[in-house]
Amino acid sequence: MQSANWDRFRDYLRTRGIAAALLSNPATLTWLTGYAPPIQTGPSPFEGGPALAWVRDNDMIVIASDAEAPAIAATGANTRAYTGYTIDEPLSCAERQLAALLETLEPHAGLSGTVAVELNSLPAAVLDAVRAALPNATLHPHDNGLNNLRAIKTADELNKIRAALRLCDMAQAFVRERLQAGLREIELWGQMKAHLEADINQRLPLLADLVGGLRTAEVGGPPTGYVLQDGDPLILDVVPRLDGYWGDNAATYFVGEPSAQLRAQLRAMYNLSRDTLYRGIEAVKPGLKARDLDHMLRSAIRDAGYQPYPHHSGHGIGVTFHEEPRIVPYNDMALQAGMVILLEPGVYVPGVGGVRLEHALLVTPDGCDVLTRHL
Repeated sequence: MQSANWDRFRDYLRTRGIAAALLSNPATLTWLTGYAPPIQTGPSPFEGGPALAWVRDNDMIVIASDAEAPAIAATGANTRAYTGYTIDEPLSCAERQLAALLETLEPHAGLSGTVAVELNSLPAAVLDAVRAALPNATLHPHDNGLNNLRAIKTADELNKIRAALRLCDMAQAFVRERLQAGLREIELWGQMKAHLEADINQRLPLLADLVGGLRTAEVGGPPTGYVLQDGDPLILDVVPRLDGYWGDNAATYFVGEPSAQLRAQLRAMYNLSRDTLYRGIEAVKPGLKARDLDHMLRSAIRDAGYQPYPHHSGHGIGVTFHEEPRIVPYNDMALQAGMVILLEPGVYVPGVGGVRLEHALLVTPDGCDVLTRHL
C-alpha cells in the first residue's frame, strides 16, 4: 500500500461523511496501492474487468482475478480472488467477478450511509447488483472527486515520477544522437523503445508523438513509415509508464541542414517556443492560476504573429499521463507546492512544420524545480 495516499483517502472520506466507497478506476487502485496493472495488451478475456475495491471502516478489499490478486496482495492490500483463466468451464469472468463482489458486500447489507462509486469505469450490471445488495445506501457518483487530492504528490510518488522522467530524457538523447536522413519514423521509434526496455529489463508501456517533415505542423501523431529527409523538423513527445507512474517531455530536432530560408523560419519558431517555455517556468509558483499561466504562454505565441497552438499549454502527471492541474483557458485551479506539471508551448505553420518543447516541473514553495534535462 502507498500508506500516505491511503491515509489521505481515508481522511477524505471521513471529512465528507462518506461511509464507504466502491472503486473501479485502475488509476485509483495504483494511487492507493502502488499496483500497476499491465496495459500493453488492453482488456483481458481472463478478467471480468478492472479490479474493484470496496472500502469501509478503514479497510479495503480488492476483488481481482487470480492472475492479478498475488501482485495486488504483495502491496499489502487485502484481496478476494476469483477464477480467471480456466479450461474446466466457460470464461464467465464478469459473472465470477460480480459474485466475488457480492460476497464482499454481504456483511454490509445494512449500510445506510453514502457510498462513493466510480461509475465511469463500472459495468452497468455491477451497478444494478450493488444497488440490490445495499438497498439502504445512497450511491453517489465519485469519478472526479480525487483529482485535486491526486494533484499533490507524495515523496514516494515523486521518486516514481523522477524514474519515469529519466527514461524520457534517455529517449530524447537516443533520438538526438541517431537522427539522420533515410530513417523511417517507425524504425527510429522501434530502436528507441528497445533501448529503454533494455535499460529497465522489462516491457515498457509507451505513448509518443514521433513525427517528421510537414506532418509536424499537425501537432503530433504516432510514427509511420515516413522516411526522414534532410531539413525535416522532427517532434518527439515521449510518455512512458514505469511502475504505474508516467513521465513526459518533448523536443524538436532537425534532420541535416534545411535550406537557408527554411532554416531561418524554423529557427525563429524554435526560439519562440523555447523562450515561451522558459518564461512560463520562471512564472510558476504556488497561487498562480492554471488559466493565467495558459494565457501567458498562448499569448506569447500569438503576439509573435503566429496562430496560438490548438492544444493545452500543459498538464499534471502521475498515475495517468494527463491529469490536474490542466493548464488550459478554463481552469481556475491554483498551483500548489507538490504538484508536478508539464509545460509545452508550440508553434505550428502549415506547409512549413511545427516545433514543440516541453519540460516537467515540480512546484515548490517559492517557484519550481525543472525535473527534465533534455533541453
